[in-house]
Amino acid sequence: ARVVDEQLFEDDEAVVVRFNGGANAGHTLVVGNKKIVLHQVPSGIFYPEMLLYIGSGCVITPKKLNDEIADIRSAEISLDGRLFISSHAPLIQPHHLLYDEWFGGGIGTTKNGIGPCYADQALRAQGDAIRNIKFGEYLVDPGKGFSAVKRNLEEFLDLWPLAKADVIGKMEHFDAEVMKLQEYRSEDPLFLERLIQSGKNVFFEGAQSVLLDAVTGMTPYVTSSRTLAGAAYTGGDLSLKYHHKTIGIAKAIMSRVGRGPFISEFGGKQSDEYCAEGEGKAHAKEMEQKEWNLEELKHSDDAFLQGVYLRMKGNEYGATTGRPRRIGTLDLVQLKQSCALNGVNELYLNKFDALTEFGEMNLPGIPVVVAYRLDGRVIDYVPTTLAEMERVQPITECLPNIPDVSNVRAEKELPPAAKEMVEFIEEFVGVKVCGIGVGPERDAFVDTSMKERLK
Repeated sequence: ARVVDEQLFEDDEAVVVRFNGGANAGHTLVVGNKKIVLHQVPSGIFYPEMLLYIGSGCVITPKKLNDEIADIRSAEISLDGRLFISSHAPLIQPHHLLYDEWFGGGIGTTKNGIGPCYADQALRAQGDAIRNIKFGEYLVDPGKGFSAVKRNLEEFLDLWPLAKADVIGKMEHFDAEVMKLQEYRSEDPLFLERLIQSGKNVFFEGAQSVLLDAVTGMTPYVTSSRTLAGAAYTGGDLSLKYHHKTIGIAKAIMSRVGRGPFISEFGGKQSDEYCAEGEGKAHAKEMEQKEWNLEELKHSDDAFLQGVYLRMKGNEYGATTGRPRRIGTLDLVQLKQSCALNGVNELYLNKFDALTEFGEMNLPGIPVVVAYRLDGRVIDYVPTTLAEMERVQPITECLPNIPDVSNVRAEKELPPAAKEMVEFIEEFVGVKVCGIGVGPERDAFVDTSMKERLK
């Protein structure tokens, strides 16, 4: 859904900056008859004059980035003179991919080498072996970069001999893919600073949910980078003195891929284990849709099956992996805390149209989490430890069911129940809800910022 005001993002006045993560992200864009899933390229591709910048907080998978660029071009979208990559962005090396393939299954990673790459960034070097290979460093001296990456791969294979690999073949392939990206290198550390001085606006785009932050999330079931809004300036290569506002986006029905505590999850532990089976591949999208009958699921009283129904109806599968996303009801405690910690000025609710499904199910209304019960006491914050997160129980309140809103485009056309829910969320969270997404198309959006609702 469109979540930004038109004035801020005129085509020739904006830069979209990715500040964290890598190919583990999956951002699905639907514009007209074109559907593109982005993983590393910032999501402003459909605006022809908009510049795109991959910041130093990101990690680069050369082959996957080149494939993504090729997919974008095949959709007749030009990136010439538009895409730039920070010289400081670390490269995901072949041994990172092997390490993640071998050891990432327990926490449900995407096997894209993200965590091992960030780990080597912090490690920096081991003896005289450079572990963190930056994009710019490799391009400036490809021979030295090739040798360093090759040494890291060989040392990994010496340590884990069962992870067999064709070293020369992998290295030649890796080197070729890195060199293909050299036209996108940004050499200037003040690249964004100069663009702002020339009158352009910058929109920072994160990769994963703020609840998956590497520090404040529930370790180890988190991503490997900082996802809080403040990380936009350290990973996006710009001074925070230019900060204008923080835009928060939340799904009206929550979802997540991977293991870890999920307080409002339909089916709880059963759903967690089901979605993790076969490292998430046992019930991937096509297989799950063959397993279940939607009509039977719709009328079930079983919370696990209700979650399966909502996932299938909402097409909630990993854009990168196809893994089934775990489904939960909207948790307003988490949303309120996330808005506070990130200084959110405007809130947008995506997939609001999916709430219609609750009216078809055996539920008294649309459940939302309004508090938690932990060890016999009621709390209004997300626990900070994994043990407490696993013990906490949600306290829910049901709101009236909402009829189909997928064709609504104006606030005055929203049914009373939809307006009531928007107002309830806004009052609970303490942040104005400025818009709701009612479908995947760009125009499937209702502006609620005026707050002149018809009662």
